[in-house]
Amino acid sequence: MDTQPPKIIKWTPATAEYFKNPYANLNACLAFNPVQQVSASEWVLFRYEHIKQLLRDQTCLTADLSGFFEKKEPVLLKNTSQCPFLSKATRKWIMYLDGDAHSVARELVEKVLKCYDLDEIVNSCLNEWISRFFEEDRLDMAHVASVLPSLIFLSLYQPLNGDWASFEHLKQVSQSLARSQDLYKSVKQYQDYNADAAWLFSTIRKDFDDINFADSALVRNFLRVNEEMGNLFTVDELVSLAIILFFASVETTVDTISTSVYEFFKNPELLDYILSADAKQINILAEELFRFASPQQYTIRINTKPIEIGGHLIPENSRIYLCIASANYDQAVFENPDQIVANRSYNPHLAFGSGTHACLGARLARIELRALLKPLAGVLKNYKLDESTEVEWQKAIFMRGVKNLWSVKI
Repeated sequence: MDTQPPKIIKWTPATAEYFKNPYANLNACLAFNPVQQVSASEWVLFRYEHIKQLLRDQTCLTADLSGFFEKKEPVLLKNTSQCPFLSKATRKWIMYLDGDAHSVARELVEKVLKCYDLDEIVNSCLNEWISRFFEEDRLDMAHVASVLPSLIFLSLYQPLNGDWASFEHLKQVSQSLARSQDLYKSVKQYQDYNADAAWLFSTIRKDFDDINFADSALVRNFLRVNEEMGNLFTVDELVSLAIILFFASVETTVDTISTSVYEFFKNPELLDYILSADAKQINILAEELFRFASPQQYTIRINTKPIEIGGHLIPENSRIYLCIASANYDQAVFENPDQIVANRSYNPHLAFGSGTHACLGARLARIELRALLKPLAGVLKNYKLDESTEVEWQKAIFMRGVKNLWSVKI
C-alpha cells in the first residue's frame, strides 16, 4: 500500500484563517517546523528558546524601517501630491535603532518619561474613562479600549487646540503606524498610511515651535531634555521620538485591553477572580494577559554573521522574523499556553521583548493594566457580548487586536 509523504507544515500569514486566529498555524509551525526559510534571505522562527536567543544576541541588528520607506517612497508616492512622511516619522523609532543611536535615543525618552508621575496620570485618566465611556446600552469595547491610552498620552502631551480631539482619528492614525510595518501591503494602503503619518508629523512639528505650551507639556520636556543632553537630536528627530511614544502608548495597550475584554466575556469567572484579587494577584494576572494577548506578534533581526539555529545554518545578513506570539505559547515554557492561567506565577513571556531592545513602554503598560483591571471588571459585569454581531479581528500580521467587539448591557 502506498503511503503519502508527511505534509510539510508551512507558515501561512495573510490568509483569512490566519487573520481570524493565527495560533492554529503558529502552533503547528512551533511543533513540526520551528525554523523555516521563506525566501532566499528570509527566515522565520517560532520556538521560545530560539527567539529569546536572538533577541539577546548583541551581534544581531534590527531592521531599518525608515530606510525601507525612504527607498520605497519615490515609487509608493509616484503620481500623487503627497510628500514622503513615513520615513521621517519613523527615523528615530527606538526599536529600529542599534548601537549608540539606540542607547542615546532610549536615554532621552526615559528622561522625558521621568518628568511625569505616571501612576497619578493613569489613575486620573482611568477615572475619567470609567465615568465617561461606559454609559451606553450598546458599546464597541474595541473602540472604548482605544480611548484610555489616548487619554493618557494626551495628559502627557497637553494639547492647546482641537487637533487631538477625535479619539476615532487617533485610533486610525495609531493603526496606520502599526500596519505600515506589516507585510503584503498595497501601494494604496501605503499612501493612506503616509497621509496619516503626514498629519501626525506636521501636527507635532508645529507644536514644537509653539511657545505657549506649558513647561510640563511633552514637547517642552523633549526640548529641555535634548538641550541638557547637548542637543544631540534635531527637532525633526525629536518629532519622530514623540511619534514612537504616541504609538507605543496607544497601539499595544489597546490590543492588550481589547483582547483581554473579549476573553473576560468568554470566561466571566475571570471577572469574579479580579474583583476578589489582591494587588499581588492582579500583578500576576496582568503579566498573564500580556503573554496571552501578545499584541506585537513579530519582530525582526538581521544576523551579522552566520548562525546555527535548530540544526539550520542561517547565512549572515538574513532577515529573521521572530514570532513573539508562538514563543509566548510554547508548551516547553508555558503549561496550558492557550489558556489564561490567572495565577501563572512563573511567566517569562516575551511580550515586551528581551535584551537591550526590551520595550521602553513596558513600565507604563504595566501601570495601566494593573490599575484598570478591578474597575474594568466591575463595569464589565454589567455587559455581555452582543451575539447578533461577529467579533472582528484586525487584518494584520505584526500586530494583533480586536477590531470590533460589540457588547450590550445585561
